[in-house]
Order: sequence, then structure tokens, then C-alpha cells
Amino acid sequence: MYRWVLIAHNGWRWVVIVIGFAVLFCAVTRLRTGRPWDTGVARLARFFSISVDIQVLMGAALYLALSPLTTLVVASTDTPLPVGSQAYFLAVVHPLMMVAAFIAVHIASVLVRRARVDAARARRALIFYGITWLIILTGIPWWRPWIQL
Repeated sequence: MYRWVLIAHNGWRWVVIVIGFAVLFCAVTRLRTGRPWDTGVARLARFFSISVDIQVLMGAALYLALSPLTTLVVASTDTPLPVGSQAYFLAVVHPLMMVAAFIAVHIASVLVRRARVDAARARRALIFYGITWLIILTGIPWWRPWIQL
């Protein structure tokens, strides 16, 4: 089961990245053209939040139950991982950054929804979804295969 969840987690990252980019693109175009923040853009932003939720859920399943790496890290608590190692990144940095992205995307959703005018929605979306997107891009282990089968 580990392999299939890892494949799904790896493939779903592209959904998260593309939809995050689409939300940012919509926010920029809304700011430049003055077009309203319509229901289509709001749905796209909501799907970005949902896609991050799904990604974090798969990652949590891998981290907490399925991954042999986590088992090895927990078993070797007396020997700390080297800070610059790939194992450290996957066991510590990646989960922390993705939890931060999970929190950031939900804060962004609330702040964008609570904006009173469309220009403020677009500005907040650009800033806060942009921060979320950057956290996600920074936390991805890019050295791993882009599509893992």
C-alpha cells in the first residue's frame, strides 16, 4: 500500500502546483484588469485549498503509518540525522513545511473570503496564496523522481 499512496502523493503534487499557479494567475489578471472576483475564481481557490488538504492527508498517511523511512527514523532516536541530509529533509523539513502550507492555505481562504471588494480579494489572494505556493515549492523534495511509478 505504501507504493500506491506514494505514487498518488507524488502525482497529486502536480495538481497542487498547477492549481496554485492558476489561482495566482487569476489574482494577477483580476488586479490588472479590474475584473470582478467571480464564482469561478472563488471555486478555483477553494479547489486549491482542497487539493492541499488531500496532499497533506496522503502525506500524513505516508509519514505516520506507511513509510519505512519514518520507521527507521523513529527506531534510531539515539542517533540524530545529519541536518543537510535527504533523510533529514524528508523526516523533518518536508513535513513541517507542508503543515505550514496547510495552515497558510486555510488562513488565505478566510482572508480572501472576508475581503469586502474584489480588488482586495485579488490582492489578498495574490499575497497569501502566493506565500502558500512558495512554501509548497520550497518544501518539495525536487531531487526525487518527478513521476514515480
